[in-house]
Amino acid sequence: MNPLTNFLGFEIFNGLNVLHILIVIWLVGVLIGMGRYVQNIISAKKIEDRIIQNSKCYKASEILNHFIYPDYDVYISTYIPSPMVLGLKKCILIPDIFFTESELANILNHEMQHLKQNDILFKQVIAMLTILYWWFPPIYWLRKNVNLYIEVRADEKVTESLNSIATLEYAETLVNVQKKIHTTDGIISSNLSTYLIGESLSILSYRVNYLLNKKIKQKTNKILLFFLFLLPILSNSIIFEPYFENSNSLDGTLSEQAFLNDNYLIQHQDGTYSLFNGKEAFYIDNPNDLIKSGIKVVKE
Repeated sequence: MNPLTNFLGFEIFNGLNVLHILIVIWLVGVLIGMGRYVQNIISAKKIEDRIIQNSKCYKASEILNHFIYPDYDVYISTYIPSPMVLGLKKCILIPDIFFTESELANILNHEMQHLKQNDILFKQVIAMLTILYWWFPPIYWLRKNVNLYIEVRADEKVTESLNSIATLEYAETLVNVQKKIHTTDGIISSNLSTYLIGESLSILSYRVNYLLNKKIKQKTNKILLFFLFLLPILSNSIIFEPYFENSNSLDGTLSEQAFLNDNYLIQHQDGTYSLFNGKEAFYIDNPNDLIKSGIKVVKE
């Protein structure tokens, strides 16, 4: 790490080094990201209010025959492009198009699972991490795959108690919903994806395949998982220390080997020892470490 430390400490102008410049660039990126985040929150709130004002409101218990969730509000409107949960408001938004009773039940169960798991809050955490680590490319890959993760997790929770036939009907609902909403238009911009959880055509294929063959989640090699579990533990048990000599602090000193070659011990008749460097002798109280190091011993 010494070359990296030297690079970061390289002075560019009047006490300003590379590290200072990088910190300033990072802070500018964070401020820009936070500005966009706040702006999108304001936009999402305005759109949410507009949708709610132009929607028919129902209770989930009025639509579902078998109700096991909190009785969330359900808004139906032509402004809504697809079933979703928008913002931090505990409500469900559904487009004003025809769904069968079975499809509507599956849709509501799925969206209510998002509310139950607080998936919106999870997306906000990822948004904050993206703002802080905007300079780290893998964070964007993580953000891109968050939607896939939360959708598959919701599907898993909804279908875990269903039999194979009911699970197949649920997967069929995913396909039918996409067919019905594919041509609808809404007022929600893609920039607000952080503040909504909605249907996505890009991950539909994976979700359907997962439901039809749930064993896909068991394909990760167990040896690999065990290694990944041990990796953070092992990485903290091994310390790499680079070889580095500070020439300023070493002026006038001798290396260990030079010291052993240029000095020797004198063992006096009374059992005491002195260190002799060719010019002067110094009394040594405990010479054991020097003797173990291999220094020459001369008996008096």
